[in-house]
Amino acid sequence: MKFGFSTFFFIQKSINEVIDDIISSGVRTIELSLETPHVQKMDKDFVEQMAALAGDGLEFSIHAPFFEVNLGSHQPEIRQFSKKRVKMAIDMAYAIGANPVVLHPGYTFWMGKIKDVAEKSWKFFIKDMRAILSYASKKGITLALESIPMHLFFFYDLPEFKELKDVFPDLGMTLDTGHAFLTKIAKKEKKPEEAIISDLKYLGINNITHVHLHNNKGKRDDHLFPDGDMDIKRMLNFLREEGYSGKVIIESYEMEKNGIPSVLEKLRSMIS
Repeated sequence: MKFGFSTFFFIQKSINEVIDDIISSGVRTIELSLETPHVQKMDKDFVEQMAALAGDGLEFSIHAPFFEVNLGSHQPEIRQFSKKRVKMAIDMAYAIGANPVVLHPGYTFWMGKIKDVAEKSWKFFIKDMRAILSYASKKGITLALESIPMHLFFFYDLPEFKELKDVFPDLGMTLDTGHAFLTKIAKKEKKPEEAIISDLKYLGINNITHVHLHNNKGKRDDHLFPDGDMDIKRMLNFLREEGYSGKVIIESYEMEKNGIPSVLEKLRSMIS
């Protein structure tokens, strides 16, 4: 497994300073988050710098924009804006040599409330996802959909990826440990880690394209690491035993709060 950090959780420094800090720590895998406060500085020069780093052996993934983005919106202007933002992420991934591009599913506030309205939103999501997947495929970029622990999203619980994969054969999945844990807690699972592992066995390890690693206390998306109510070490052991060899991106505010060396020390104690 290739452990790395997401730039989204470093908000006090410029994106170039964040990249320098991560590299200086010895970490060779970075997820670029195309969101404020950093995305505005990710210009042509920045992309060229990242491509040069990739040429030197650094590995990148990209998290597509997710604020104010909804591929399932009933408003065509919002869907058009959302597709434009995701395509921007795909273009940057292609220019840098990054893979995969992580994206959030579409959603509707009418999920579970007005069936025909929710179904229409689902159809919008399918249509737009097909267009985006086709665009990514032409550039050799894999899209990895991330589950969101709110039932109004079109990818809420891990088993739902089976239906999504049937609709979109080229779609990959981002296993977000913290999100999966929150969903299992909400569904009253007595052993949430085992429920997650059962789901992953059902889906198959080959469908795990990418991993976001963080913890929480079962009530909100705290993005802790490693402390929290979930047995993260159990999750990592499962991934290792199943032969997962892709990127594992740590998503935690503790990286900036306590420093990268502190987080790395905790990680090493978990995987040693």
